[in-house]
Amino acid sequence: MKNYALLIVLVSLLLPSFIFAQEEDITGYEISLDQDFLSDFLHDDPHEAYNYATGLRLGFYGDLANHNYLGLPYVRRFIDRFLIDPIINRVGFRDEDVSHNFVLTINGFSPRFISDETQVFMDTLSNGYALENDIPFSSFTGFRSTRRVEANKMFAHSTTQFDMAFTSSFTFGFMSLGLTQGIDNLFGASRPSAVLWDQDDMVNYPTGQLNHTMAPVFLYSLSMETVLWRPLRKVMLQVRPEINLGYYTDIGVGVDFGRVMNTNRFIDNLAYTDTHNPGLISVSNEDMDFSLVGGAVVRAVFYNAHYNGLFGWNRLDALDWGETKPYLLEAYLGAKLQFVKKIELNFSVNWRSSILKTDQARHASWGTLGFKYLIGEEGEGCHDDY
Repeated sequence: MKNYALLIVLVSLLLPSFIFAQEEDITGYEISLDQDFLSDFLHDDPHEAYNYATGLRLGFYGDLANHNYLGLPYVRRFIDRFLIDPIINRVGFRDEDVSHNFVLTINGFSPRFISDETQVFMDTLSNGYALENDIPFSSFTGFRSTRRVEANKMFAHSTTQFDMAFTSSFTFGFMSLGLTQGIDNLFGASRPSAVLWDQDDMVNYPTGQLNHTMAPVFLYSLSMETVLWRPLRKVMLQVRPEINLGYYTDIGVGVDFGRVMNTNRFIDNLAYTDTHNPGLISVSNEDMDFSLVGGAVVRAVFYNAHYNGLFGWNRLDALDWGETKPYLLEAYLGAKLQFVKKIELNFSVNWRSSILKTDQARHASWGTLGFKYLIGEEGEGCHDDY
C-alpha cells in the first residue's frame, strides 16, 4: 500500500504541469534517484551492510514553476524580497537570465542496517554493533520552489569579468511520512526489505523513525556560484558558498571543477537530491554533448533535525549536539550526457563524512541517477521570463 501511495503522490505532482502546459511555459522535466546500491562497486560484500541514503526528486522547470497557485513560490518571493533581491540589485548584473524549478523531494537517512532479518545483522550485533550508537532513521517529504539568477559582473576600474549565479529555494514538507521506506524497497535492488523503518517495540534496539509522523518543517536556502578560472573554453573552476536555515541549518563553502557542455556558464552540481541542493538544466547546441565534473564542500552544521530531532517531537534516541561533529565534509564526482538536445542522463557518486563522534562513526557513499527531458531553446538554457 505504501508503494501505491507513493505513486499517487508522484502523479499528483505531474498533473498540474500537464494541465497548464498549454498556458504556461515549461522548459523541462526531471526525475532523480538517490540509492545506496548505485555505489556498491566501491564496497566489499555484503552490500546489505552499506545503507545510508535514499531519495527521489521529481519536478519541472519554467514559468509554471513560479506560479502563485503552487503556494511555495509566493513565500519564496516574499523572503527573497528582503534577503537576496537587495544584494542582486546592488551588484549590478549584466545579461541576466532567470529560471525557476518546482519539485517534489522525498529523502531519508538510515543507520548501517535497514533490516534485522539477515544473518549479517545478527553477526554484527554479536560483535558489538549497537543501533542506538548509529544515526537514527529519519526522512523528509515535501515540495521546493527555486529561483536561479545567472549573469556576469564587470568590476569597476578593471577589465575583470566574473560569471555569477544566485540561487534561492524555499522548502516545506513533513518529517516521517513513510514514503522513504517505500522508495527503499521499490528501488533497493538486492537490498533486504527495509523493515527497520517501522517501529517495533518488541525488540531491545531502536527501530522506526526519529521524528513524529506529519511534523511540519521548512527550509530556506541561499547559494552563490562564481567562476574563478577558465583554463580552457569548456573547463572551469567555481566557488560555491551557501547557507541553509530551517530544519537543516548550516553554512558551507564548496568548490567545483570540471568540463562542462558548450552552453554551460556554470558547473551543474551533480551531487545528491537533498532539499538544499537544487538542480538546473540547460540545452547544448550540439546533438550530443557531455560534462564531467567533481566538487567538495565543507559545512559548519548548527542543527539537523534528521539527527537532533524536532525539540520534543521525537523519540528519546535523538542525538545531542555534543554527540555530533560541528562540521561535515561532502564530495561528489559526476557526469551527464545530453542527446539530440532533448534527453539528458546524469550519474554521480557521493561521499559524506560521519556526523557522529561515537566509535561507530563512519563515512558513507551512495549514487545519484537522473533523467531530464529538455524543452528549452538550444544554446540559451532552460530560462523563463520571470
